[in-house]
Amino acid sequence: MATKSRGDDDVIVIKKYANRRLYNTAKSSYVTLDHLAQMVRDGQEFVVRDAKSGEDITRSVLTQIIFEAETKGASMLPTNFLRDIISLYGDSLQSVVPGYLEASMETFRKNQERMREQVGAL
Repeated sequence: MATKSRGDDDVIVIKKYANRRLYNTAKSSYVTLDHLAQMVRDGQEFVVRDAKSGEDITRSVLTQIIFEAETKGASMLPTNFLRDIISLYGDSLQSVVPGYLEASMETFRKNQERMREQVGAL
């Protein structure tokens, strides 16, 4: 889904300005966090860069999208899971967590596809 292999030409650059506005350089238009969330769901690859420094701030913006979804009542992350993640910061295992979570999500995606195929066959 969100981890498709693509060339750099397929990655959309979003610029974030000091006034917090987000600009989609591929469409020459301003977008919202909701637009970016839809792009993720649609499998579109993008990178968010600070307009002034050029720094990659994609992780921060994606985290902001999750935060807003969680506060709108679409809670998907259990409190204990969040506590566990926080407790791993600074832990000796911190470096293995990203790979583990990516592998777990890949397994989940594969199982999700199989479940959808089975439901569709009914």
